[in-house]
Amino acid sequence: MLGFRFSGNERALKIIFNLVFFVFIVLAVRYQIELLGFNAFEDEAETIVAAKMMASGQRLYSEIFNHHGPLTFLPGYFLEKFGSFGVSTHRIAIAVLQMGALASIYFSPLLINGFTRKAYTIAVAAILLLYIPDFFGNMYIYQVIAGLLIVIVLSQYTLPTIMCPESLSGRQVIFGNILIASLPFLAITYLPISILLFLSSLRNAVLTKSLVAFAGGVFVNIAFLVGIGSVAGFLAFHVYLNAEVLPLYSGAQSIFILIQNAFNAAVGSFRDFLIFALLILAISRMATSETGVPWRSFLIGLGIASLLIRGVEFHNLPYYYSFLAVSLVLFTGVRFVAFQAQLVILIFSMACIAKLSLLLPGDRQRLESSGIPVDTEFSRLVQEFTSKDDRIISYSFNNNEYIAADRLPASGHFFYLPWQEKYNENPKYGISINACREIVEYRPKVMLVNKWKVWGLFSWESYAGCVQSVLDKQYVQVPERPYYIRKDLLSGSMGLTSSLGSTIMKPSPELGASTPIKILMASEQQNEAAAIKRIGIMFGLYGRQNPGEAELHLRGPDGSEFIQRFALPYLGDNKYRYFDIDSKIYTEGEIVSVSGGGISAWESHSENGVAQTCVTYEYADGKRLFTSGCPFF
Repeated sequence: MLGFRFSGNERALKIIFNLVFFVFIVLAVRYQIELLGFNAFEDEAETIVAAKMMASGQRLYSEIFNHHGPLTFLPGYFLEKFGSFGVSTHRIAIAVLQMGALASIYFSPLLINGFTRKAYTIAVAAILLLYIPDFFGNMYIYQVIAGLLIVIVLSQYTLPTIMCPESLSGRQVIFGNILIASLPFLAITYLPISILLFLSSLRNAVLTKSLVAFAGGVFVNIAFLVGIGSVAGFLAFHVYLNAEVLPLYSGAQSIFILIQNAFNAAVGSFRDFLIFALLILAISRMATSETGVPWRSFLIGLGIASLLIRGVEFHNLPYYYSFLAVSLVLFTGVRFVAFQAQLVILIFSMACIAKLSLLLPGDRQRLESSGIPVDTEFSRLVQEFTSKDDRIISYSFNNNEYIAADRLPASGHFFYLPWQEKYNENPKYGISINACREIVEYRPKVMLVNKWKVWGLFSWESYAGCVQSVLDKQYVQVPERPYYIRKDLLSGSMGLTSSLGSTIMKPSPELGASTPIKILMASEQQNEAAAIKRIGIMFGLYGRQNPGEAELHLRGPDGSEFIQRFALPYLGDNKYRYFDIDSKIYTEGEIVSVSGGGISAWESHSENGVAQTCVTYEYADGKRLFTSGCPFF
């Protein structure tokens, strides 16, 4: 009777666990979609901007500067052939690859028990979704691509080669070797693990197939490089510059220092030490399955260790991914899971579901508090001054601005850092991109130059003197902003430059029944002979919603008057409210209460006592005027 109850409980638990697994998959997919918009990273934007330039017809490494390997740009390049897309859309390829990695774990020959298969997949998916994104694991960067490819290779090909070689199919051998051959084309630093994975996976029975597939993978990647870029440029920028020029700034590192970096990264924290210990345990278990000297396990361990030589957390992503795959060997051959262990796993799985549900306090806020900047002040300034086909510059390293503005860079050096200038002092293999010359020839209408002191060590003047000379001669800087506009595009000052000196913003007196808000128009507007088509007034609401209505009253020098009523509850706090005007000349105005009040208009006050209401003006002839000292948008 007791045995019958126990068996019944197991059947019930199996049904419940299968239901939990299904719910987990649904929530995991939804969470993955949420991660498409989580967090921003300039390195990711760098990859996307380069892909956009490649899709426009420019050639990688000869016309576009980049450090990264060519395979990095493959997903973005093909996506951009179908349109111009933002960061979230580019991450879809990473999401698909991540689901492929999870599928490779779920269907790995190492897992033979259905319960173990589901439980291990849940654990790995929870880490990928809930933990690794804090280290940019949801992003379109080469470290993530490399890590996910290594997961697929290990779980479907290399580990089964050692633990259960009889389970391998010809398809796994071919696909595994193609992926292994592709790793160095993401970054040359993955050449060691590529070679070591290839050697540790070789079997006499499939030797020819392995060699042909590996050679085929190399050939396809070189063909892609030739098709979209330059082999000489790849050697110049990705190999020579990274190996010889960049160390002049980041510090030359000997073999001993690289080993020390790897060791410190492996045991630098309790988390890292725990991962390292589990990896040693897994590799030791793998070694016991080999007959004779366990050289295959040793090569795999050496290859994984090589992933830590950069010593920086997000560069270590492939190491963490490798850990998730190698740990599979700890569960190889498991055919039975005790009932009590199944209960513990069920509770763990339900806890993962609770985290993925985004119902727990702070979980959704965590995702929403760190979004991707899709609309910036600079991008809106670009929209005002440029057309879709115009190109811009965003230096030193502000690549997200190109994406937000939906504009391509005006130079192959779309970011600019000291080692790029240093390389040009002694270019190799006939490859050289001159940012200063390209900017002078193209003459972008708008540039953002924040003059980053790189790592707090290398000042803008030390590496961008030529670009600065162009700015000094041909551009006007917007006061208190790193924005530069070409001088010949300015009609007067447009409010972008000011003779008023420094300014501060203050709110006007609050609107009341007998206290209208006076619109203090800029002196440039009072002397302007052009008709106004549209104006924007920046209101302050004091963090509250104000009921009722008010009216905008404008008056012109010829006695003309314009009145427009608007509802106060629909105003945005510290935002411009735009009014379409009847295209006449107006030089003064006020906001009058109809049935509400409690709002203010923001004003710019100069050090010599001049006050101007924060107003943006759009004229019938297409010109713009901004109030000095106020936000543009």
